[in-house]
Amino acid sequence: MSQSSPRTLVGRVLRVGLAVVDRITDALALSALIAMILVISWQVFARYVLGFTPGWSSETALLLLCWLAFLGIAKGIRDHSHIAVGLVVDRLPALARQVAARVGPALMAAFGIYLIVQGGEFTSLMMNSTLPGTGLPTSVQYAAMPTAGVLITFYSALQVFGLLTPPGTDSTGADHPDAVGGADRADEADPEEGRSR
Repeated sequence: MSQSSPRTLVGRVLRVGLAVVDRITDALALSALIAMILVISWQVFARYVLGFTPGWSSETALLLLCWLAFLGIAKGIRDHSHIAVGLVVDRLPALARQVAARVGPALMAAFGIYLIVQGGEFTSLMMNSTLPGTGLPTSVQYAAMPTAGVLITFYSALQVFGLLTPPGTDSTGADHPDAVGGADRADEADPEEGRSR
């Protein structure tokens, strides 16, 4: 067998692992969104139709919103969908742009580590207190921080090492039409195509 076989195997394992983490993250975020919609719908129905407001509904909706927000941060980093102002970076030489493409994810990884450490402390401190509406431990709310921190650090580390690149770019950050989503970007960048739209 060729020498690239172990590397190919590692690449496959990484892709499968990343797909599993992605699916779990998406499932958690989608579940939180659906549950929040159901809780708020029940709260509105109970208040305006049945004439009472369930004591647990507002607290549960806020709890789900907290989880959804933190999972959304991780998903945004994974999908490269956070707002970025490239005014300065786009004017830098190619080598400096490549360095900047690694510094940004490294800072996000540092933020993820901060969430793990501080969120873990908050979670452990709040284990003995309970939320008044639901009776759940307050740590359930704070656990969103270290959970998102692990995901943010994971996705950011992959970006730092060039293993998770924006759609349509290669590991150096240059446009690459063969990458996932690259054909769409190549069409948008084509001036002839832009004029016809």
